[in-house]
Amino acid sequence: MYDLLPSEDEAMIAVSLREFLEAELPIERLRPGTKPVDSGAVWQRMADLGWFGAGLPESAGGSGMGTIAELLIQRECGRNLVSPNVLATTLAGHVAHHAGDGALAASLASGTTTAALVIEATPDAVGDRRDVLAIDRASSQMLLYWNDGGMGLFALPEMVEAPSIDDSVTLHTGGLQPSDACHWIDAVSAPLPRHAALLLAAALAGLAEKACYLAVDYAKLREQFGKPIGSFQAIKHRCADMAVRQRLAWYQCCLAALKLEANAPDAAMQVASAKLLAAEAAHENGRACIQIHGGIGFQAECDAHWFVKRAAIYDQAGGSMQLQAERIIAAPLPEW
Repeated sequence: MYDLLPSEDEAMIAVSLREFLEAELPIERLRPGTKPVDSGAVWQRMADLGWFGAGLPESAGGSGMGTIAELLIQRECGRNLVSPNVLATTLAGHVAHHAGDGALAASLASGTTTAALVIEATPDAVGDRRDVLAIDRASSQMLLYWNDGGMGLFALPEMVEAPSIDDSVTLHTGGLQPSDACHWIDAVSAPLPRHAALLLAAALAGLAEKACYLAVDYAKLREQFGKPIGSFQAIKHRCADMAVRQRLAWYQCCLAALKLEANAPDAAMQVASAKLLAAEAAHENGRACIQIHGGIGFQAECDAHWFVKRAAIYDQAGGSMQLQAERIIAAPLPEW
């Protein structure tokens, strides 16, 4: 029997994370004409709070809090559209730790060294070279890339800026070869690709949750025919569907985390299920949030569009929904 409810300590961590990000990195910062946030100062405060080393042992400069703490951090980062550099730097610490590079692991855990997330531009490429897109590369010192075979850290190669559908992050395009990695950990030695997929699923679940809250809040305020639109059955049902999707996605993330920590035989299938459900929830809730906002939902001043755009990027990282579905179908039946 798996207990998916958070413990008292985990609930306190979640509350503190949410309060910190809503104060330091509110969604309103992304609106046109808004005063820029000092991201460097916020990054250092995140490091001081132990965000980047939450899952690393204390011997590697982390806090040893485990996968669940990392999951909670990534969910809140998803809710507030924090740069995926937080995710990449967290995972980079695991690569350095498994590679035996204690100095680099400690530097990543302290936030002194940072990493940018890399996604494949051509997932079906043949050969060693991979055409990739690096997210928010400019503010990082290393690149983090993974595939089914493993995960690695790379020095910054020559790349050119590319257009991004999500204006809250930058994209650079270029090429990588896994053989050129500073450190490469194969998936047999450590299941880091699964770990990465799980943390991405948590971020997607955070996107879905925040999109649901935005829609519900607006439905309470917007009036039509003298009543809040949330009082109409069609809107009620849409909001209820959004709530169910985001909760189901988050519960599956929690189950997958427990399975992964226990090295259960069906851990890979549970992680793929979490990524699939969370991506679907993020896509569907983002679209529904825009629709519930009506005409204003399509304007840049409305925050809803950010969640649709970020979901599209995170869905491609670590394999799209179609790939996750194929993994689930190919996996043996789960063990309960």
